[in-house]
Amino acid sequence: MYFVGIDIAKAFSVCSVIDDKEEMIIKPFPFNSSVGGFKKLINNIVSLNCDTKDIVIGMEATGLLFENLYRYLIELNYNVILLNPYQTAQYRNMVTMKYVKNDNIDSLIISLLIKSGRYSKGYVNEEQLQSLKVLFRHKENIKDKLKSLKRETSSLLAVVFPELEKVIKDPYNVSGLILLDKYPTAKHFDYVTVERILKLFRKTKGNNFNEAKAELLLSYAKDTIYSGVAKDARAFFIRSNITLIRALQEQIKSLEDEMLRIFDKPINSNEVTKEDEDYISSVLDNLRTIPGVSDKTLLALLAECGNLDRFKNAKALIGYLGLYPTQEQSGNTLKYGRLAKRGAKYAKKALYLASVAAVRHNSELKQIFRNQLTLGRAKKEALIIIARKLAYIIWAIYNHNKPYDPSRVFVAHP
Repeated sequence: MYFVGIDIAKAFSVCSVIDDKEEMIIKPFPFNSSVGGFKKLINNIVSLNCDTKDIVIGMEATGLLFENLYRYLIELNYNVILLNPYQTAQYRNMVTMKYVKNDNIDSLIISLLIKSGRYSKGYVNEEQLQSLKVLFRHKENIKDKLKSLKRETSSLLAVVFPELEKVIKDPYNVSGLILLDKYPTAKHFDYVTVERILKLFRKTKGNNFNEAKAELLLSYAKDTIYSGVAKDARAFFIRSNITLIRALQEQIKSLEDEMLRIFDKPINSNEVTKEDEDYISSVLDNLRTIPGVSDKTLLALLAECGNLDRFKNAKALIGYLGLYPTQEQSGNTLKYGRLAKRGAKYAKKALYLASVAAVRHNSELKQIFRNQLTLGRAKKEALIIIARKLAYIIWAIYNHNKPYDPSRVFVAHP
């Protein structure tokens, strides 16, 4: 057997090859991220004069840089192992006993790791799930930009109309943005009447901006502590940010609609039969029967974790998500620390938020939450337990294709 380690980078990658005795067969060599570079890699591998089944290739799942080479090698029938970068970092520290890192060493460490067998395989989503992941990650990036814009705008609003929050809790909903776009600072309410404010919202669906709220707003604007300095420049700043905020909000909505479209359609493959399509559809319908779990939660979980049937049990899914506390043991003392930082952070966050909704809408989970509080658990700690329970339920429904049934899923789990 030969073990090929590849350290992936953007412009070029480095490859090393060892045998069963961990002897260097091919010294580390670079190859470009191009068709010519990929052919150079294959020519070196072919020079080993053995069958593809006698070659194991390892590479780190670093961002998306691995994807093109991974699929290229898979199409040539090579056995390719994807590794979590955390695994290779820990193995490097164990082998070298110090922090040593360069492309040549990293490729050799990867080959030694796959030879040792002390690794967990990574996973590449198929077309539908990969598309879901791309859109989901893009949406999360846009949400981060949106949060940054809101923080920036809120900092300025705290100067130009600090009293506004007493009337409008969320200035970034539809009504709040309409109001700020028209009257961005407290000084812009001079000579404004209640009728003019109410007129702004007449065509806004779901608006509850009434006369009493308008009068209160004018009262605060009149007695504001804002001096009015640079009011026009600051108004321009706020209106500019409002334009960007609306655009990002629309982008997020479009991305969510597109993900739901992908989520609800069958896998795009010639190998998928009508029976498969019906099965996939029924699995999704059954997942939607879990009280407190929205499509957004399911999208996050599938985008970040892929097909849930690849996990041999729910505990494996919990480990992948990182939904477990850190442990510190010394002698007979065992301490549990904060939630592990590793794992699929977006999916973990989605499940935590779902646990908040679940304790409101799911009577069984609500009772477990109360029981944990009675035992002295902190609220956040109890919610993490609920998130873990949700992961168990989702995994069970996905794998057994049965709708939510409390009598089946509510058994003791660690």
